[in-house]
Amino acid sequence: MLKVFRDNLKYLSWVLWLVIAVFILFVFQSFGGAKIGGSTASDAAATVGSYKVTYGDFERTYRQAEENLRRAYGQQFTPEMARQTGLPMQVLDSLVNDKIMLAEAERMGIRVADEEVRRYILSLPVFLDAEGGFVGEETYRQILRSNGLTVDDFEASVRQDLLNRRVESVLSQNLFVSDQEVEEAYRERVERAKIRFLQLPADRFASEVALTPDEVTAFFDTNSEDYRIPEKRVVEYLLIEPSLLQDSLEITDEEIRAYYDQRPDEFTQDEQVQARHILLRVGADRSAEEAESELTALRQQIEAGADFAVLAGEVSEDPGSKSRGGDLGFFGRGQMVPEFEEAAFSAQPGDLVGPIRSDFGYHLIQVLDRQEAGLLPFEQASDRVRSQMLGDRSRTLAESKASELADRIRAEDLGDPEALRALADGESGVTFHTSDPFGRDDNVAGIGRATAFSVTAFELETGNVSDPVRVARGWAVIALREVQEPRIPELEEVRAEVETALGTERQLVLARERLAAAREALAADKTFEDLATELNLEIEESTPFGSAGPVGSLGQASEVAAAALALETGDLGGPLLHENSAILFEVTERQRFDSVAFAEAREQTRATVREQKLNLMIGSLLAQRREELDVRYDSQLLESLQPTAEPVTGT
Repeated sequence: MLKVFRDNLKYLSWVLWLVIAVFILFVFQSFGGAKIGGSTASDAAATVGSYKVTYGDFERTYRQAEENLRRAYGQQFTPEMARQTGLPMQVLDSLVNDKIMLAEAERMGIRVADEEVRRYILSLPVFLDAEGGFVGEETYRQILRSNGLTVDDFEASVRQDLLNRRVESVLSQNLFVSDQEVEEAYRERVERAKIRFLQLPADRFASEVALTPDEVTAFFDTNSEDYRIPEKRVVEYLLIEPSLLQDSLEITDEEIRAYYDQRPDEFTQDEQVQARHILLRVGADRSAEEAESELTALRQQIEAGADFAVLAGEVSEDPGSKSRGGDLGFFGRGQMVPEFEEAAFSAQPGDLVGPIRSDFGYHLIQVLDRQEAGLLPFEQASDRVRSQMLGDRSRTLAESKASELADRIRAEDLGDPEALRALADGESGVTFHTSDPFGRDDNVAGIGRATAFSVTAFELETGNVSDPVRVARGWAVIALREVQEPRIPELEEVRAEVETALGTERQLVLARERLAAAREALAADKTFEDLATELNLEIEESTPFGSAGPVGSLGQASEVAAAALALETGDLGGPLLHENSAILFEVTERQRFDSVAFAEAREQTRATVREQKLNLMIGSLLAQRREELDVRYDSQLLESLQPTAEPVTGT
């Protein structure tokens, strides 16, 4: 939890500065707008020994992580972007790590008393009034509630954070950093080289490479293991999709009303306003008077008919809302700085307010809408309830139908393709599919890569039918039809691939030979510029780099970096091979180790190395404890976190 939040801090706009100052915690409503497979908030999304990460824990944490990305990327953000970048699994793993640290604290006998939690909370500025005293119980609860938190959730998070810090402190006591490690780390940081280089692509020599059949055969015979085809399997399966079952379900108005009446907490909200703003910061480039004057002029333009959103997109200095025309969405009390909150909640929809001053600069605010505190009217909530109920029921129905089909297939021996196809034709929401051959780690069209579907397929014996398997689009019942054993292919099957590999190898040899000849000419009477002209290449220059690179446009080029750092200014290096090119370079700058500067930076470097070693130790501890505590993830949740796969077509 802590890592995910810290990684997102730099993207957050000023709007949630109070919350950031208060705690390291994520908040949100429900993951993807629906429960997974009918799971409830108290069900285990993951188990860590005797501890569990609940669906509620995961959902609250994920929604805020997603919201952080939304603030960073504005309208470019989509929930699928978060999934494709692996954010859901990062969040789930961070929650698992917190439970591991909790178990480690218990093993070490570390406790955090209620009084310590209280003292920490009372040290946070957001809970202090102007005189430095506690804001009071009701305001405390209101601030938390406005951010989707309960007192218990927040205080549990504070306790976890304090526990983590204490475990880290105990672990750090066993760390030793030698003088040699400190010097090596300092050298890594300060030793730099800068080069200019020529990059000769190997494909320049494609026309000079002619491969005979015997050469191709010999190359394949020598490297045949590189072309080994792993075991592949072909399966037929029934796909049961909740989305295809919704049309067959009926949700009555009476059921919707009953759901709404029985769950008032889900539809109760604090007073909220929707506003947009233009922020101008105050600093060395702009005085307070200038910022106020500029916003006053902008206000006059808006009152004369200028578009607020267009102006915000052009001049606002709030990166979190600028791309949305300054729109901050709906927010409750306790989420904004006091001056901004007072102005926004004192205005009516359509009002322009400001310029007003806050710690962030000057704001011009326009209130767009207002929602009073209380129960959301049934008319406004009914569509949301209907969608929730349809989703819940269709998922439950799909799971039930999948189990019934699997039982029927086994009981009536209906595992052959025509019987499976007939079953699909006779059931709504069910389609029949035949896969292409796939390996354990291959992508399966419409299913995804390395999912429970693939694991199950590779556990089956020919002719057997699986239990229902959760996939991103619903449930699958799998029948194994064919096992293709691992083998080395015949040359003809991979001839094009072999010829490409051998051709590239030969081209690289020619490119390196050409640059070796160029280096000899350079050592005689030609300049780097002369060579570039003769070779029809551009001279490229890097920025200063260390042994870890990157080296200019070459990116990570460890051999080039190591060679450059072994030379002096003016020396030539290469030719070296990098990817599909040969490289010749000249060192233009060289920064070496300075013993005097090192003496001054020794202890700071030691602290940095110590922190790095602590992070490695914690990472190793987490990995070891994962094994010992038998960490398990809910399989349905894991499937739901897979990036959306491409559609499948029934066959």
